[in-house]
Amino acid sequence: MTRINKKNFKEACIGSGGVQTIIAKAIGVTRGAITKYLNKHPEMRKFVEEEGEKIVDVAEHNIDRDIVAGDVDSSKWALTNRKRGKVRGYGAKTELDVKDERTRIIIEKADDNKIVQEEQEVK
Repeated sequence: MTRINKKNFKEACIGSGGVQTIIAKAIGVTRGAITKYLNKHPEMRKFVEEEGEKIVDVAEHNIDRDIVAGDVDSSKWALTNRKRGKVRGYGAKTELDVKDERTRIIIEKADDNKIVQEEQEVK
């Protein structure tokens, strides 16, 4: 049976996207073994987290590239989901209140660089 050590753990993290199942497969152990290892060696979590951050960086880069290329859907997504877009007044979410059987739209707007919510009931 393969043993997990710092060297093979760090190597397995590279390119894993921070996915513990992928790390486990690269080492030849179960995901549960990775979880136990991380519980015993919490300082190794930073390698998993760093790989996860790299994936987010790549995703953001792809969205930014699409925006620069003129992709309207990516632009809308960025405006409604990124903090900078919300601060400038973009963003909305829908809430369903099951108890009252009402649907409300919560519109987030910027007011003096603060995000405020306006509620509108949908019939």
